[in-house]
Parts: sequence; structure tokens; C-alpha cells
Amino acid sequence: MSSWLVPVAVAVVVVVWAGVRHAQAARSDALLDEHARRRVAPGAAAVSPVAVWREANRLFRCGDREGLLLLAEIGRRVPRRRQAVVDTWLAALRGGVSRGLDVEWRSRVQRELVSHLRPGGDFWPGMDVVAPGAILVDLDLSGCRVGRVDLVGAVFVGDARFGAATVTGDADFSGARFLRHAVFTDALFARSASWSLAVFTGNVSWRSTQVAGSLVAAGAKVSGRADLRGAEVYGTADFRRARFGGRALFGGVVLHRDALFGHAWFRGRTDVGSALIGESAEFDHTRFGRRVLSGDQGDQRA
Repeated sequence: MSSWLVPVAVAVVVVVWAGVRHAQAARSDALLDEHARRRVAPGAAAVSPVAVWREANRLFRCGDREGLLLLAEIGRRVPRRRQAVVDTWLAALRGGVSRGLDVEWRSRVQRELVSHLRPGGDFWPGMDVVAPGAILVDLDLSGCRVGRVDLVGAVFVGDARFGAATVTGDADFSGARFLRHAVFTDALFARSASWSLAVFTGNVSWRSTQVAGSLVAAGAKVSGRADLRGAEVYGTADFRRARFGGRALFGGVVLHRDALFGHAWFRGRTDVGSALIGESAEFDHTRFGRRVLSGDQGDQRA
């Protein structure tokens, strides 16, 4: 390519990109303006932001897609409203079961939510995900970056994906039920994370997960494989009374402080090759249903 064509090509790309951004902004403005015009009689005063917010909430609670889009536009235009918008979407995922699961509507709300939690052009930083008891369908928060997570007692229908997610606050999945596979591979928890009494029907992967505080899985039940290879926990790791029905892979895990396995039950093969525990390890009344592999044995079977 001739040298003079390079700057021309760059200029064309910049112009196209600017045009796309301008068109998106224009569509956002048009959506709210058109919504206001349809609801205001000729000659009446303009609709206030509070009225738009209430109308968006009303439409959303009725299951109207326009309400979902209006809330998203309010969040884009008014950053201080973003957490309220996220909370509204999450509230919908906590209820409505009496009318049926309505997988399509829940999936649509989740897609809109995730589009603002994953870094990119429409990212809303610092959002907390607080939805105890929510019913979530094939939730995919992979690569998302959020603040605090409270999904205590949540039910995950289908796979739950949190791979490479970053949680800057505490994360609490206590009592949650994962009805298929759960993936936390390469996730970063900047504070503590709890899966106390959680139930995993399928496999769970904490492979290469990092937890800056404590990891609590006391009383958790895993029917499938539990993969913690390469995980690193800087606080206490609490697996007391946990039940591992399938293979438990602890190869290369680094537990910087105490590791508590009292009354835990490992029914499948347990691989602990090159696992490191920084302080004390408690295995009082721990049961192993099959042999424990360590060192080269664990590496060969990984």
C-alpha cells in the first residue's frame, strides 16, 4: 500500500467511528424524547425526570420491553441513577415465579444487565449485584467487573459462568443452588467469598481463582467434579463439613493461611499434588472414600 493511503485509511476509520457514536447518541435521545411526547398532551409542560423514571418502572414491572430500554437509557444519561436501575432489574429476577419462570423475559433482563457490567463501551463501573433468592437462567458474568455480590439462596438454572470476573467487594453465594455447572475459573475476589451451604448439582471450577480474603465453602455439597487447581487464597480456607461427590482436584492450590477440612467427606478421588498450606491444616474426622493422590500421581492423572 502506498504511504499516502495509510493516513487516508485511518481518517476514514475515525470518521466512521465518530458517525456510529453520534448515531447511537441520537437514538438514545430520540427514544426518551419520543416516549415523553407520546405521554404529554399538546401544549402541556414537559415530563419531569421523576415522571419518566416512574413510567419506566411501571412499564418494566408489567414486562414491557420499552420499560427495560427506558431504564437502560436513564442509566446512560444519569450515572447517579445506574445503581438504582441495576437494583430494579435484579428485583425482577427475584420475583415473578407465581406467573411462571418466563425464561425469555429473564434472559432478556440478564443480557441488558450484563451488557453494563462487562467492561466496554457501555460499562457502568462499581455496580453492586444484590439479589438474594434470585432465579437466574444461564447467567454469564464472565469477564464482568462488579462491586459487592449478594446472591444468597439464589437458584442458577442452567450453567452459571463467572470466569475471569472481578469482584471488588465481598461475594456471598451462601445457600445458592447451582442446578448445572458453575465456572469461577480465573475469577478475582478482592475481598472474601462464601459458598457456605451451597449445592452444586454438576461440576464446579475454581481453577486459578484468587481470593484476597477468606474462602468459605463450609457445608457445601458438590455432586460432580470440584476443580481448585492453581487457586490461591490469602485468608482462611474453610471446607468444614463439605461434601465432594466426584473428583476433588487441589493440585497446585496455594492456601496462605489455615485450611479447615474437619468433617469433610471426599467420596471420589482426591488429588492434592503440590498443594501448599501456609499455616495449620485441620483434617479432624475427614473421610476419604477413595485413595488420595499426591505429588507425581496427581500430576499424571490431572
